[in-house]
Amino acid sequence: MLIELALTGKFIVDIVKRLRNDKTFRTLGFLLFVLILVGTMFFWLVEDLPFLKAVAYSVGTLSMNSPYDSTVTFSTIGVVFNIIYIFIGVGVYLIFVIEAGRTIIAAHEDFEKKQAEKKALKKAQKEAGLQK
Repeated sequence: MLIELALTGKFIVDIVKRLRNDKTFRTLGFLLFVLILVGTMFFWLVEDLPFLKAVAYSVGTLSMNSPYDSTVTFSTIGVVFNIIYIFIGVGVYLIFVIEAGRTIIAAHEDFEKKQAEKKALKKAQKEAGLQK
């Protein structure tokens, strides 16, 4: 159990290192941060939503899980902004998630390959020890 936990921790650290070193992922992450910031500022300053609700709307809209609140109504400019924000933001968010998924899959494949190589090496060493 402890060994599995350590291997899982090592796997997660490897994923974080890969994502941190991936220029595309970093660029998309920065772009996503800017989009959330712009959306939050718009909903907070123009639509006069409380700051945390503005953050929730920005993040929820980009993740296609928009929080529903029947008490919130948007102005015409707010509706237009939201439409543009959705078209741009959802695309960036999806590409961000896809890139993260690709990196995680590649890390998992490398991890499995290393584990198989270690297992094969131990088996070969064990067989070599028995043949002597």
